[in-house]
Amino acid sequence: MEKIYQITLILIVVFILCKVLNKINHPIFKKINKFNPLSSPRVFTYIEIPTNFDNEKKIQLLSKNNDIPVFFKFCLKLMKSQFSDLVILTPQNYKKYVKDFPIKMCPSSEYPLRNRVELLSAYVLEKNGGLFLSPGTIVYDKKDILSRVNEYDVVTFGKSRIYPNASILGCEANSDFIKTYKTILTQQFLKNTRNILSNVLKNNTFNQYHYSDEYDGTINERNTLITINDYLGNTNIRYKNLNNLALISVPYEELLRNSQYYWFNNLSDEQFLNTDMFVSRLMKKLM
Repeated sequence: MEKIYQITLILIVVFILCKVLNKINHPIFKKINKFNPLSSPRVFTYIEIPTNFDNEKKIQLLSKNNDIPVFFKFCLKLMKSQFSDLVILTPQNYKKYVKDFPIKMCPSSEYPLRNRVELLSAYVLEKNGGLFLSPGTIVYDKKDILSRVNEYDVVTFGKSRIYPNASILGCEANSDFIKTYKTILTQQFLKNTRNILSNVLKNNTFNQYHYSDEYDGTINERNTLITINDYLGNTNIRYKNLNNLALISVPYEELLRNSQYYWFNNLSDEQFLNTDMFVSRLMKKLM
């Protein structure tokens, strides 16, 4: 009986130690974590208060003094419910994870939000590895994505292996892929970043795992691109393959920067949940 007690105690200690090691953000412990049976890749996302948001709405959320648009708040809640090791990057804390980041992340930045987020994802993933989800990603079903991040140099989503959706990206820390991607992004940051990921994948050979556009919710059953207006409309969106749907990638930059959607970004929780918009019905179903 005493032996069983001792074995049980040792197993509990090992379990707690593995969980603790998985949380420590240090290069030495990252190497040790490769042999940690309970190690799980971190999931990162980024959020900032948009310029077309009513800053007089002061609510305590995620230890910040300002609220964020309700759609993005619910997206974060879904992420947190699905990924226990979620890191929410903000203009206040991103330097903790990427001290050498070359630009300032803030709503008033002179650089487009999409360019900044893609650059941030490259720096964060190079140092930490894991999965980076752009703002407003709706977690429909996480499936086996995190296990793929541990097995492959790069995990992509979207139209094709060489023309992926840069809004969702996974890889191991310090992999050849992420070093190459980060270097080219940094060099060409002032230009359009849209084709950089594609060019890196076309011009190099990596061990890549790709989820098609059936998984990222960008295409409907007619192979037509799904738009923000589809999400804000009342008609049901018929995704290309509902069984494969995993991480729904919403065109976040347009939603946050286009004045046409000012009204949407300033809805209260109650207003959002009581509307008949497709995105409201979808979020209520998932939460």
